[in-house]
Amino acid sequence: QRVTIADRVKVKFIENLSNKHKADLWFTRRELEFIRSGMKQNVRSIISSGVSFGQYAEMNVHNTSAFLGLEMWLSPNTSRNIRDQRDAIWRAVLAEQQRQLVLGIHDPEAMAFVAESVSEKSRKRARIIGLLHAPQTKDIG
Repeated sequence: QRVTIADRVKVKFIENLSNKHKADLWFTRRELEFIRSGMKQNVRSIISSGVSFGQYAEMNVHNTSAFLGLEMWLSPNTSRNIRDQRDAIWRAVLAEQQRQLVLGIHDPEAMAFVAESVSEKSRKRARIIGLLHAPQTKDIG
């Protein structure tokens, strides 16, 4: 299975979204708590084993899914920075949405531009993580 991170943000507008389809688009609070709990267990296991994160990554170099998501636990600031960046993206997109509502316009291109501009740091981070977890391939040709 491969994950590809695009260089450009694509915004898809979903008209008349009903609660019926909400589960298809977002994790529930319970699912997020389960994911976080699993990450915390992994971190505790790594720390209690006396192995550094770097050593753990080297031991699992061929199974990078073993440490996917652990980068946010490398320092207390990492998690806070990720949260702050996510909040900044939400604020910018909601501000653009409010601007468009006040002006009575519907401009998906402007919304996409705002999302793309403010999420650049997060997209670069996601791309680096994706590349780290991508299988090593040789260019033939």
